[in-house]
Amino acid sequence: MKNTLYRLDLKASPYLYVLPFFVLFAAFGVFPLIYTAWVSLHDWSLLADAHPWVGLQNYKDLFADEYFWNALKNTAQIWVMSTVPQLLMALVLAHVLNQRLRAPTFWRMSALLPNITSVAAVAIIFGQIFGKDYGLINWLLESLGLGRIDWQAGTASSQIAISVMIIWRWTGYNALIYLAAMQAVSKDLYDAASLDGATSFQQLRRITVPAIRPTIIFTVIISTIGGMQVLA
Repeated sequence: MKNTLYRLDLKASPYLYVLPFFVLFAAFGVFPLIYTAWVSLHDWSLLADAHPWVGLQNYKDLFADEYFWNALKNTAQIWVMSTVPQLLMALVLAHVLNQRLRAPTFWRMSALLPNITSVAAVAIIFGQIFGKDYGLINWLLESLGLGRIDWQAGTASSQIAISVMIIWRWTGYNALIYLAAMQAVSKDLYDAASLDGATSFQQLRRITVPAIRPTIIFTVIISTIGGMQVLA
């Protein structure tokens, strides 16, 4: 009897430990997704009691709307302008933080500060930085003898401003993810590379990047999901 209970506990316990996550995920993730898909197949109005079935008509109207394609194009452009530099900078920053530094905890916490800053505060700060009349960037441009830029009026300028804000907010977060993966790479590989005369950049390219490739793929996927949510 004890052996049976032990085997049952051994096999069932792992599933019981992860069961709360799947329950919450089903309630707050899967169900809203399925319900939203169901609603999209109806002519749904919050002011009406009847919700007639329209099938794929809502999707046909969406794909025929030029504003949708314009928003999708802008979102893709912002994703490219923000994600690629962000992940490259995060990789380099993580490589620097992985070196022997004084007060490493301070520098790692500093890298995470932009991510924990309030979204409202970030919007106010960058609104001042990219302001048309009194913005810091335009003040620097005028100091260099260049003209002011209305960052909010132009497509390219507004995309640059949004991309800079995204890069500032998420680079440190991704850097710490890379850093955690780098901590698992054997130090013997770096010591051997140093003895062979490999530079820090060569170690990053030849040792670190191949070793943490799964983590890089993970950050690319997560950043892509986040980038597609910035529907402009």
